[in-house]
Amino acid sequence: MQNEVLKFPTGTAVNSKGLIAVASYDKKCIMIFDKEGKYVRQFGHHGYNPGELKGPVDVTYMNDDEILVAEKENHRIQQFIVNKGRHVNIFGLKGTGKAVFEDPSSISMDDQGQIVVTEIGNERVQVLTKDGTPVFAFGDSGPEQLHYPQGGVFQKDIFFLSDWRSKCLKLFDSSGEFLCKIGEEGEADGEFKDPCGLCIDGHGNILVCDYERGVVQQFSTEGRFTGKSVAKLQSPRGIAVILDGRFLVSDYKGHKVFIMKY
Repeated sequence: MQNEVLKFPTGTAVNSKGLIAVASYDKKCIMIFDKEGKYVRQFGHHGYNPGELKGPVDVTYMNDDEILVAEKENHRIQQFIVNKGRHVNIFGLKGTGKAVFEDPSSISMDDQGQIVVTEIGNERVQVLTKDGTPVFAFGDSGPEQLHYPQGGVFQKDIFFLSDWRSKCLKLFDSSGEFLCKIGEEGEADGEFKDPCGLCIDGHGNILVCDYERGVVQQFSTEGRFTGKSVAKLQSPRGIAVILDGRFLVSDYKGHKVFIMKY
């Protein structure tokens, strides 16, 4: 059926029940699949009003029943009830101040239940409460300023960010102070051409989509390259870990999501 067809998938997320959410950028919707990849439902359609989507680029579960969607082209975040597809909250608009966004590129949750949003346009990371109240922002100044951050996650008191123009990962502590870089520009193992989505697996490994090279690279938290995907992907964009140890990779130009294992 046409409803089941992905078009330019970007961000992915999985809840504790194994329910998979995928942002379908071109269809302007969020598509839901079960843990085996069988289509369940979708919600959202093109538009600017609450409940409508334009440029859905990333998703993250707040809990098993609620999901957050980052809209790149509407410059905002929306919260939905997954099983009903009903929006329950919306915050943000285009701008450069607090709790406003310009081209948000990824969204995740920290271990305190706060929302972490990376912005390409403002070249920064914003941390907000779960109702959208700003807490702090970082990355838009200083010697290690971000340049088009594409992906971001928070784990074990560290922000892990893929910095597109710098062709590396940048790590910051829980207060937004720069810690170190991982990788550099290139096409060898451990180097990046276009770092995009990333996640941390259950063993503490960093998994990074290198979009242009068509690979997922793996690093230790110390920054050591430890492996890469074998299957050739066209354009890996988003990545998320499933509880059983497998992980999802969205292939943007391939219009597919792969369930992969180590």
